[in-house]
Amino acid sequence: MNRLDPPDYFDDAAALDALALNTRLKCYPSLAAQVPAIKAGYVQYVAAMGNSHGVVNVALPVPIQAQLKALYASPSKELPHINRIREESEANCCPMCGSFHSGTLDHLLPKADYPVFAIFGHNLVPACKCNSTRTNLLTGANPNERILHPYFDDILRERLFVAQIEDFGLVPRITLRPALDPFDPLVAAVSFHMANVVDRTSILRYLRTSWTNLLRRPSLAAAELRAAPASRQALRDILTAELDRQDDTYGSRNNWRSVFLAGLLDDPLLDWLFAAFLRPGWAADGPLIEGAV
Repeated sequence: MNRLDPPDYFDDAAALDALALNTRLKCYPSLAAQVPAIKAGYVQYVAAMGNSHGVVNVALPVPIQAQLKALYASPSKELPHINRIREESEANCCPMCGSFHSGTLDHLLPKADYPVFAIFGHNLVPACKCNSTRTNLLTGANPNERILHPYFDDILRERLFVAQIEDFGLVPRITLRPALDPFDPLVAAVSFHMANVVDRTSILRYLRTSWTNLLRRPSLAAAELRAAPASRQALRDILTAELDRQDDTYGSRNNWRSVFLAGLLDDPLLDWLFAAFLRPGWAADGPLIEGAV
């Protein structure tokens, strides 16, 4: 999860005008009559900052709805941004869930329900396969519960959730814990996004694997842990520095690697880890507990 700058290399309004004049498209000439309403929909989408509570759907004739969705599936020359957004995001952290994959596009407001935004650049967000696992539920009963929008929600620059690791050992209990101040006005939106996007991914499996790797070979969590840290504070410093590196590497404080490392900084877990490094007979970069292989 992270905040993105919306594509600035494309003019949606100009593209609509060009599409309306393209005699080779199936939407010619019927699209021209709908262009003012579609443009107005685009303007109010941006004015609402992509907030799914505030964006108003635009009623369009069924054939025009189908044609807009078809143009997304098979973009004409007037819509170069569709493939460009997808291609430029392939190596990035997913802004919707924080995984290490992208390369697909997510209609933040689903095109099935909001066909007017099927080709709208601000509605096309790079994503991973969480695009297909999240539901079409955009808002909750609480007016503050909603999906976060990577192009508009600055809160995505903050650390929003961390690993909650309990019952330390070979088979711990791992969940996600919100990291936001409970009085932040966006805490309901963050919690809703976690429940309806992040929790539906394989993040917990990733966190369990990361924990197993840490127990088996500590340097897999941070290279400096090949040797036992000199003190508990030294252990905290090593993990904090590694967390900062991962934040910077992936351009997100909510990438899955950072979610794991931030969870290791909980005081009870730091105490447990430091004691494990001091275990009699521990060999450099060896298992922290018996049975961790």
